[in-house]
Amino acid sequence: MPFDFRRFDIYRKVPKDLTQPTYTGAIISICCCLFILFLFLSELTGFITTEVVNELYVDDPDKDSGGKIDVSLNISLPNLHCELVGLDIQDEMGRHEVGHIDNSMKIPLNNGAGCRFEGQFSINKEVGQQSDVQVRVFQ
Repeated sequence: MPFDFRRFDIYRKVPKDLTQPTYTGAIISICCCLFILFLFLSELTGFITTEVVNELYVDDPDKDSGGKIDVSLNISLPNLHCELVGLDIQDEMGRHEVGHIDNSMKIPLNNGAGCRFEGQFSINKEVGQQSDVQVRVFQ
């Protein structure tokens, strides 16, 4: 007895016994199921995929802070050695510091296999502008 392809027909016609499978209906049903599977897998992939962003945009609504924004960082990097971590600060007023080390600490984690980076600094605040703070990994 050959395999009856019409069993996959989800949208059956309703004459005689209220259900009558067709080859066209089976093809449409299989295509719909494959399309649903494709949509599910593409959304799942997008959900699982991580995106690494190395920028921090700061907006301070407080107008009385004297033109400076205080920033405190506490970042744990469990699989990165401390000698590979650095801090760059750049703002729209022209300040650009590479390898900023004032008020910052690198604390080894997991017997030196990881690092916790802590730092405090102030950046200039300009209305309508954004400051760019980057925690950098040295190559």
